[in-house]
Amino acid sequence: MKYPHYHDEVLEALQAIGRPSFGLHMAKDRRSNMLYVGIRVPTLRNRVRQGFSFYALDPVEVLDVWDDLWMHSEWGDVLFAAEEYYRPIVRRRVMPQMWPVMRRWIERVDNWAHADALSWTYSRLLEADQEAVLSVLRDWNAGEDLWPKRISIVSLIHYTGKNAMFLPAEVMLPMLDNCIEDRRYYMQKAVGWVLREMWRAYPEEVNEYVHSVLPRIAPAALTRAMERQPKEERTRLRALREASV
Repeated sequence: MKYPHYHDEVLEALQAIGRPSFGLHMAKDRRSNMLYVGIRVPTLRNRVRQGFSFYALDPVEVLDVWDDLWMHSEWGDVLFAAEEYYRPIVRRRVMPQMWPVMRRWIERVDNWAHADALSWTYSRLLEADQEAVLSVLRDWNAGEDLWPKRISIVSLIHYTGKNAMFLPAEVMLPMLDNCIEDRRYYMQKAVGWVLREMWRAYPEEVNEYVHSVLPRIAPAALTRAMERQPKEERTRLRALREASV
């Protein structure tokens, strides 16, 4: 580790407000191999906003510190602290140095919580530089590793909200189709969530796509994709799927 003193500063601050018993629960619930001090997101977010000594450094140097902590800390909460630091920043401005550094953060992901937090940041980096980021997401999408593949589609959306969608459906649907038959639980949930969010922005395209993949889509993915559809439509699509398999 390049900055052990900064790591100790962050970890000690988090441990001071954490609950070890909750940390054990977090690790078990997420099936993560990391250690956790046990902090809920609002509490963690508030502590990160209070600041650490290295916040006085140049932004590129701050990124170097967080990169070192992310890549070497055995504590999952330290990784979450890095995510929370950059969450408000990437909403406003993306530095060109971010993607070359943060693209390798995926190497440390071993659970859905870190995967989804990183996807949130990647979605902002993707919007800022679609050419560079999308090519990497497509590589992950074509692979079989669970977390890169999940991140490749979850990063296509700014989560739920008015401006969640920033890519055209014709870019997103082929990447979803690469995952549609992946029966791993966390892939099914991701496929369903992306389809659910896309349905609001591209109702015709997504409706046509869902009907075309009914024999291939997993029940869990279809259920989540239909969460915002009328009850009658959900019932109809389930019946169509059962008849098609």
